[in-house]
Amino acid sequence: PEVTFSALPGVMSTRVGYTGGHCPEPTYKTVCGGDGHTEAIQIKFNPAKISYEKLLDIFFLEHTPKRQRKPQYKSAVWFHSAAQKRAAEQTIKQAEASFGFKVVTEVLKAKHWVDAEEKHQKYIEKRESKKANLNLQQQKF
Repeated sequence: PEVTFSALPGVMSTRVGYTGGHCPEPTYKTVCGGDGHTEAIQIKFNPAKISYEKLLDIFFLEHTPKRQRKPQYKSAVWFHSAAQKRAAEQTIKQAEASFGFKVVTEVLKAKHWVDAEEKHQKYIEKRESKKANLNLQQQKF
């Protein structure tokens, strides 16, 4: 999802990280070990260029929140205001009507955020870039 959100006009930045758990300084290792944190994406956006509701719509296009998973991978939206909470709840109702099943996405108040390690930032872009460079190196010119 980070690749999708990063490419949207009005999105100023994205970061992947951890939120919602009980370890004060989570790492990938502690999250995988079950410290209660969820791997998440933090999106900074310009609401004059893209709405929160549009970001929610894209979120639900990116995955199918059909079954609940362990905390590390759960489907959740963390809100920063009452308006964001209402928008998330309304979008979930619309998604349920569209999908035809109960959406398991949780709507939670934003909690302490810790950026994931640098190797996890823009992970897909880095991986694709490495693949492209490897392919170029393997070409015989």
